[in-house]
Amino acid sequence: MHLNWTHDPEVVVRGLGGTWPRAALPQLDPDRLPEAVTFARRAVCQFLTARPPLVHRLPNSETRRGGPWPSPRSWEMTLRLIAFATAAGSSRDVLSLLVRGTVGDGPGLELLASLDRMDLPDPEALLADPAGVELLPERGDLRQAALDAVVAAVRARPEKPRWDAAWALLARAVETGPPDLVVVPATTLAALRRQDWDVPPAIERLTSAVTLSRRADHAATRTKATR
Repeated sequence: MHLNWTHDPEVVVRGLGGTWPRAALPQLDPDRLPEAVTFARRAVCQFLTARPPLVHRLPNSETRRGGPWPSPRSWEMTLRLIAFATAAGSSRDVLSLLVRGTVGDGPGLELLASLDRMDLPDPEALLADPAGVELLPERGDLRQAALDAVVAAVRARPEKPRWDAAWALLARAVETGPPDLVVVPATTLAALRRQDWDVPPAIERLTSAVTLSRRADHAATRTKATR
């Protein structure tokens, strides 16, 4: 694993003088390790199944070959690091350093994004309980992905109760997060309406928010064009 380490001159001088800072090592929870190993295997295997060219990518230059790059050996090390970091409750920053230091920045960041998507709620669970909007992620890009997944689930099995539940979920999402995140899902969901489907009351709760968001976007575009 390759880490870009930056030395603090004051720390080094104090250390050479006999006072090195104490580091708190992470404590591994043995009870969490089996589940963490399963999670790590699923994460890496699903990612490489979707991105097979990254199983082995030898850098073109000798300089880059001296750093981290994806290979079966480095992916195995990545898997181990994810498992132990998960069982130790390490922070996201630490996990990012470990992954990118093993397979490189590009593949590492892709894997980290894939890990985020693994934590997304099941769209069927959201459709079954649209009032439980607290299940939605707080981070904007993940919430957008969760809402898109809900609409995709309705498209795969278009039924009136599921369509209504999706609208209720979008309405609750507007109440608990940025309204602009529901613009695209709402537009797509509206296109799925059948002629004999009545418009659900939930649409009224988000119409004004979506309209306001669109007006804000148009105003920002006009301002940028004027400048």
